[in-house]
Amino acid sequence: MQSNKDHEPWQGFVYPVSIPDPCPRTRKILIVGAGIAGFASAIALAHELTPHEPNLQITIFERHDVLSTSGGAINLTPVAQRHLDRLGVLSELDRFGSDGGADVDAVELFSCRSGRSLGSIDFTDGHGNGINGYKGRRVMRIMLSLALLAVVERHPNIHLIYGKKLTHVTEDCKTQPILHFDDGSSATGDLVLACDGVHSALRTQYVAPDRPSEYTGLSFLQTTIDASSSSSPPLAPPPSQPRPSSARGSILSGRSSTPSIAPSTTFSTRSAASDSPITILRPPFRTSGLALSRHGDLLTSYCDRDHTQLFIAAIVQFEESLIPRFKIDSIPTSSSSSSSSSFSRTVHIDARDRLAIHRALRNEMRARFAGAGHPWVREVANLQTNWMLYPVYQVRPGGRWWKGNVILLGDAAHAMPPRDESAAYALDDSIMFARILAHHREEPLARVFQRYESVRRAPIEEAFHAAGRIWSKHRDMGFLEGRWKEWTMPWTLWRGKAERNAAWNFDAYDT
Repeated sequence: MQSNKDHEPWQGFVYPVSIPDPCPRTRKILIVGAGIAGFASAIALAHELTPHEPNLQITIFERHDVLSTSGGAINLTPVAQRHLDRLGVLSELDRFGSDGGADVDAVELFSCRSGRSLGSIDFTDGHGNGINGYKGRRVMRIMLSLALLAVVERHPNIHLIYGKKLTHVTEDCKTQPILHFDDGSSATGDLVLACDGVHSALRTQYVAPDRPSEYTGLSFLQTTIDASSSSSPPLAPPPSQPRPSSARGSILSGRSSTPSIAPSTTFSTRSAASDSPITILRPPFRTSGLALSRHGDLLTSYCDRDHTQLFIAAIVQFEESLIPRFKIDSIPTSSSSSSSSSFSRTVHIDARDRLAIHRALRNEMRARFAGAGHPWVREVANLQTNWMLYPVYQVRPGGRWWKGNVILLGDAAHAMPPRDESAAYALDDSIMFARILAHHREEPLARVFQRYESVRRAPIEEAFHAAGRIWSKHRDMGFLEGRWKEWTMPWTLWRGKAERNAAWNFDAYDT
């Protein structure tokens, strides 16, 4: 006799049970470039993807043998600080103590000619509080890189490999790109992020060969000096002073500098050119200032919490043909060529030529600013320090951002003239792409790239054009145009306030 169990309707039916895959797939992500965009992308991807893909592997390839110390002090806006905090980087910066950067309530603008205040770019509300709890910060770029590196090293699935200079890109039989490096090695992965900057090799060699970097026509002449602490208050900008009569000089004319007014409130500095202390006037601002003139503008800021390091950068019009003669660091082979424009060559300069370059750049600073009406600007123009030339390049909007499984992020995709939000754009790219990829990780990469581009391209192109309008105000001007620039600056700042506040309230994590 058969039991009732033998006639049960579910006899022989196997109930499906979800069993986790003991060997989930391994997604290999390659990142080219260990700058802000590269490090931030690695951290953001680790945060967003690791919970879903425990076998995630991220590899960063950096062309230099060590972290680059090139560049000066970078400005972190409130939104940049907020994003760095979410990534765990801000606490690392704070661990550096004074070297973690100087808090900036505002960038104060004033006239080189008269010393008159022209307004400010404020990083606080009307009560001195930060925007969403964050103010601005000026920090040396290398310190930010070290903070990013410290966070990267806490993630076991992120690996950083130095000395990997990309030489060319090929494709395998499945049209997947293969990265080839100058040491003969190669790498391939499921996803490649091109975070290798304005002269991106991946952009000009693979993704968009028709989009070379181009020189903006303007450069930074910059230095950093050691300033001893002083309890005396900052020097208030004087009322109108007559400008010494002098003709506009150039780097080729070697015009001698104009004697400066003896300082009354001073502090000592130790320049990069000499171990001897130099006494100059106290800056006419609390933390950061921008002095406007018709011969270029002078950006100056403390870049440490104790106000012992002073970063100075003149934004000046500079002929592209002269750059190879006065640039000590590596430069692109040609800013107007096609694929070759992505590769930099290191310029080897002997000690005598190096001294000649520093002397010529000091003469350029004197020619532009030693005749200023403001005594502090004249003191800066006559500093016996080693000025360095940093040309500013851009990548025009439009064109491809991705091809196959390679996507451009940061300056590699949309380098623009520097403005307040420059670092924030790289962080926005990194966080937004990581979140979109995590939310649509099962979709084809082409679809993920399209989703990212649909929300990112329009704001970036708008920002590029806005940056171009601001950047053009730093070029050389005639007398009347220079005065007009001063007169209209308060109105320009007022008109851009709403746009700045919107940018600083933006949250990439809302993507």
